[in-house]
Amino acid sequence: MAIIQIVTFSIAVLGAVLGIINTWYNLDKNRVKLKVTPAYAIPVEDIDQRLKFCVQITNLSSFPLTISDAGVFFTGTDSRGSIISPVFSDGGNWPKKLEPRTSVSVYSQIPETPAGHKIKCAYAITQCGEVCIGTSGALKQIANEQLS
Repeated sequence: MAIIQIVTFSIAVLGAVLGIINTWYNLDKNRVKLKVTPAYAIPVEDIDQRLKFCVQITNLSSFPLTISDAGVFFTGTDSRGSIISPVFSDGGNWPKKLEPRTSVSVYSQIPETPAGHKIKCAYAITQCGEVCIGTSGALKQIANEQLS
């Protein structure tokens, strides 16, 4: 092979790789991305002392999202424990519009589990029906405490 053919082949391979990377980036840019983090809440001052559970929802997408529901899923069942009377970090009610790179915290009582099941993960549902889940060490501890 002559040096010209090697250079031409190298440039062609580089172009193909860059094309694949660009396609992946554009597909990923239009995907719904939420970070869902369950946590313990510590009520302070005159806040309702029963609010000991929290789901932090962060919009990692490059476009605004509207969140319509949050709660927990249980192991071994299709049931979910939706947060019925949430208290929000920014006040207000459902639905919550999240701009890119913004977040909201949803506070509630620790969800009651159906008999024989334990909490598997927390979830958030967007207005368009996308479900995103998340778990944490705090949620595992909450789930284990409810079994005992």
